[in-house]
Amino acid sequence: MINYMVRSNYLHEVQRTFGGTGNLDVMGFFTQALSVLVPMILVIILWRCRRKIIFLAARLVTRTLFSRHRKIIENYFVSRGVVLEICLYSGGGVGRRLCSARVTRVVGGKMELQLLDTNPVVAKLKSARVICLMKPFAYSGKRINAFVSFISHMERRGIVIKELSVMTPIRYKRIIRRQHARQRVAREGTVRVKVWSGRKASTFWMMRPDLQTVNNPARYGEYTRLAVENISAGGMRMYVVNPKGPLPPLQKGSQLVLRVSIWNPKTKKYTYFTALGTIRSRFSGRGGAIGLGIQFTSEGEPVGSRYSWHTVNGGIQSLGKFLSQLQD
Repeated sequence: MINYMVRSNYLHEVQRTFGGTGNLDVMGFFTQALSVLVPMILVIILWRCRRKIIFLAARLVTRTLFSRHRKIIENYFVSRGVVLEICLYSGGGVGRRLCSARVTRVVGGKMELQLLDTNPVVAKLKSARVICLMKPFAYSGKRINAFVSFISHMERRGIVIKELSVMTPIRYKRIIRRQHARQRVAREGTVRVKVWSGRKASTFWMMRPDLQTVNNPARYGEYTRLAVENISAGGMRMYVVNPKGPLPPLQKGSQLVLRVSIWNPKTKKYTYFTALGTIRSRFSGRGGAIGLGIQFTSEGEPVGSRYSWHTVNGGIQSLGKFLSQLQD
């Protein structure tokens, strides 16, 4: 008992020496901790939401100054049933495609949408930054085909988006969607393409192609074949001529393995590129042909007896360099 009292008195003396009261001030401790933590948490939250905060502030200004012009454009969207292609805004450009939707109503600074087709989504995308693309139209002498905004509301069931609305943007503008100049293929045979379904990406080199171009189209009559219209580092545009029989999936969003061979007049040889492409558009061509707009999403690299796929953003650099050399 004496030892305990001595130690207790000793500790109290130490506390008094360093300015303590002898009793632990719990409320004072928590007050000091919160005075540091709360500002830190606020700074982190503001930094993470900085883009949206800046967006809302700038939009408030433009809605006040240019409300009439904005209302005319938004009424045009609703009356014409304008279809938007909604993609994630990634690295200053067009990222992963989410869906296409028709504008049904604009109210309270939000665009309510009728979904037409959607791609599977796993992540929660509320407040995600998106870019909305549309067919270009003219207003006050300016062409408009896109705007950047944020998702205001989203509901999904499993991986399927069921409801979606986006905020009205700061401004409606024209965005040049094509990052790479397309080179037109003037003569069949200068660009050869073999195509496999994307499901065969791990074994495509062991199988016959599902579709391919031919050197002399006149000799193939009514047989199904491919014809390339143009090509760039970011993708290509081609046609399935005389489509019949079993075909690989050719719907929007489907993936294809592409083995592209381009004739190099300088070396008198073909240069090969292997890519995984996603069908971004499908349209009708002459004589019942199926037109496809394809974006390159991955580049294939041979590793031993198989291929390794590497995701590309903004196109295949080696292909872009090769095409630029052909123009020189």
